[in-house]
Amino acid sequence: MPRYDADWIDSMLQPERRGAPPAEQTLTYLGLKAGQTVADVGCGPGFFTLPAARIVGPTGMVYAIDIEPKMLDLVRTRALAANLEHVEARRGERDRIPLGDATANLTICALLLHDVDDRAALIRELIRITARNGRIAVVEWIPDVHDPKPNRLQPQETASLFAQAGYPVLEVSPLGTRQYLLVAG
Repeated sequence: MPRYDADWIDSMLQPERRGAPPAEQTLTYLGLKAGQTVADVGCGPGFFTLPAARIVGPTGMVYAIDIEPKMLDLVRTRALAANLEHVEARRGERDRIPLGDATANLTICALLLHDVDDRAALIRELIRITARNGRIAVVEWIPDVHDPKPNRLQPQETASLFAQAGYPVLEVSPLGTRQYLLVAG
């Protein structure tokens, strides 16, 4: 059973746990600008959602997508508390992201792909919701030979999923000490 207690949620929001830079730094690196639309797929408690909303400002939009209602409730509460009225939380399904085609300038999929059974289907959905000149940013854990979790993906495995879908990978680079960032578009 997934863990959603206060301590776990707090740990999910800490850059130190992730071994990665703050979300704002990553979003700025990705070129996110005011007025753009972001889809944060697998948003969890909103590690990227709220910083993205601050960057895109009130002329932009951030869609927080998750299958867990508790995470969506938390994102809504946090967004309201921060006066970020341009965040919309939507419940996703395992096989469909609840957004129209070509909606997002930036689609974020952070620390989710390794937990999905049909990764190719998720990649197709990420591509479907991303605008023609948009980008997809995937953040994943760097596999460690001592890690007991067998579901971690090597960067080349993630890149291969995009190649199989016919979508160009622009870069793959370390993101801090424990994760990597793949940018496609």
